[in-house]
Amino acid sequence: MRKAEDIGIERQNDPGLRWCPLQVQSMLANTDEDISRNIEHSIGLDYIPFNDLLGKKSGAVAVVGSGPSLKANWQELKDFNGDIIACNAACQFLLDKGITPTYMFCFDADPLTLEFFTPHKEITYLVASRCVPAAFEILKGCKIVVWHAAGDTNLQDILEKNGKMEPMVVGGSAAVTRAMILAISMGYKEIHVYGGDSSFAAGETHIRQSTTVERRMAIKVGGRVFEVAPWMTLQINDLDKLTPLIKRCKTKMHFHGDGMLQWVAREWGFRTDYESAWAQAVRLFVSFWTVRAKVLWLNL
Repeated sequence: MRKAEDIGIERQNDPGLRWCPLQVQSMLANTDEDISRNIEHSIGLDYIPFNDLLGKKSGAVAVVGSGPSLKANWQELKDFNGDIIACNAACQFLLDKGITPTYMFCFDADPLTLEFFTPHKEITYLVASRCVPAAFEILKGCKIVVWHAAGDTNLQDILEKNGKMEPMVVGGSAAVTRAMILAISMGYKEIHVYGGDSSFAAGETHIRQSTTVERRMAIKVGGRVFEVAPWMTLQINDLDKLTPLIKRCKTKMHFHGDGMLQWVAREWGFRTDYESAWAQAVRLFVSFWTVRAKVLWLNL
């Protein structure tokens, strides 16, 4: 039996290797008991419920992740015509660049996220009820909106037990893919995603060093090879499952930057930086009629 090892992108053309179908199983980084304790704590605080933001917004919003492509295009956010939701470390990155986001978003239930929080009076903090109690201590005196992440095992029981009539927000397994659905719930009709890469860039995983040691592997998607950590591939599955919902809501999406998530988003018909709107329309038109021509030919 071959010993398991991390295989980086530099070995993609190694003749001793061959591409195999990928299967990834997701696991929570924290226990159900830990998450439930966090939820019980947060709903006992004085906070603004997410109900107050439902359907109240319109126009465009930028959902900003911490992917390495943000280093190349962050200046576009200086003059962005809309609100900005900065996820995790992206908030501090933008503040360092002189850009104050409208919102800071945090989703994770792990204490490692505490380093992402910087109190700022002009920012509204969209903090999931599953986040650790210390996060709320850091943000004491700031404007905090608490939302609930659908999928946590005991969440509904805890909310019902405490008489909380507050929505549970569906979405992906990572901050960017969950924040996209949060933004749709708030009423935004156009979402621009920055720093949502789901892949490395020249060995870098994030705009700054990752909070954990990342395993490395090469993955081929649509003929292109990306270097990723295994957990990043789950974001591709997230987008696959969320695409029908996004399209039913008639939400316009534009994925900025160059990474695996943007590459896949292009194939699913979303705007990306890989091509102009005109070029995308032509490609989708050709693809649409190519499929139908094949079906017609097989039925002749």
